[in-house]
Amino acid sequence: MGQLFNIINIPFGAMIRWFNQITGNYLIALLLFAIVVKIVLSPLAFKQQKNQIKQAKLRPLEMAIRRRYAGRNDKVTQQKVQQEVLDLYQKEGYSPMSGCLPLLIQFPIIISLYQIIRKPLTYICSIAAEDVNVIIGKLQSFGLFEGQKIEQLAEDQIGLVNAVKGLTDAQFAEISMIENVDKIFDLNFNVFGVLDLSQNPALDTISWLWVIPILTFITSFIGMKISRKFQPQPIGQTEDAANSMKIMDFTMPLMSVAFTFMFSGAIGVYWIYQNVLNVIQTVIVAKLMPIPACTEEDVRAAEKQLAGKSKKDKKRELDPNRPRPRSLHHIDDDDEDIPASAPEADEPEEVKEPSPDAPKLKDDEQDKYRNK
Repeated sequence: MGQLFNIINIPFGAMIRWFNQITGNYLIALLLFAIVVKIVLSPLAFKQQKNQIKQAKLRPLEMAIRRRYAGRNDKVTQQKVQQEVLDLYQKEGYSPMSGCLPLLIQFPIIISLYQIIRKPLTYICSIAAEDVNVIIGKLQSFGLFEGQKIEQLAEDQIGLVNAVKGLTDAQFAEISMIENVDKIFDLNFNVFGVLDLSQNPALDTISWLWVIPILTFITSFIGMKISRKFQPQPIGQTEDAANSMKIMDFTMPLMSVAFTFMFSGAIGVYWIYQNVLNVIQTVIVAKLMPIPACTEEDVRAAEKQLAGKSKKDKKRELDPNRPRPRSLHHIDDDDEDIPASAPEADEPEEVKEPSPDAPKLKDDEQDKYRNK
């Protein structure tokens, strides 16, 4: 896994080193690095925006499907709703998971940046691994880092930077023959003389490093608010859903704050830069590719469209050449398939005169005298 990340770490480390050389400020170097990463990943932002536009166009049909089964919370019905929504997405070529791609790509970059900051001698100064071990051995011989394992110091090299800078000329001469060792003096993690970006903010110690978690929360919170403003707004949102969104507005920034206390200050600064750049990118992309709004009229039109499709599908299933038996109950008749007809009036029976050649019966004689 380490060799795999070296494919990303080595060029990124060289980029940060170059920015640090031309600016002479590690804080600005991280800012320039964050801007370059944002520009490189900008095609993914436009792709994600296209995906959100497609989702917004399908939103009325999705809402119409959910309203069709409103009030039915049984498991079977909910599964049917989800299946119909997924069928709609598949038919229109929309994938709900496509919006996760930018996040998945940025995650390895965060891990890579964390490794670069933890190993500045390896990735920023381009000192070979065996030479890093030699430096650690010499520092321990000078009475520094006694009792600590070389492997642990090689994995977290930030403390080695200040240690090498504090060596006397005679001590430094013993490691001066190591290739690129002089590049260590180009690194400066101190900001304004009060912030050491190589250190972690500590909860039990109040220091200027607390500025980083505070700014991380503010930029993350504002960023979520602005991003949601340019996203499609839900129609008919329940009170529970609205409360959940409000809770998310606070929980996500607080999670970012928790991470800033776990990593060095340089990682927190990079997150602050990314939060600010995300807001700028969101506004620009939203202006260039606005997401269509979903109105109540759009949902009603989608309901009529779904109702029309249901009737057409039902008629296709019927065989027009097959006679359909009529139900004894009028409520079971389908008025659209078999039109109701008015009942026919009873016709009076035709009275036939008896033939003169027919034999006369006794009853006929009685009727004769009775009529007289």
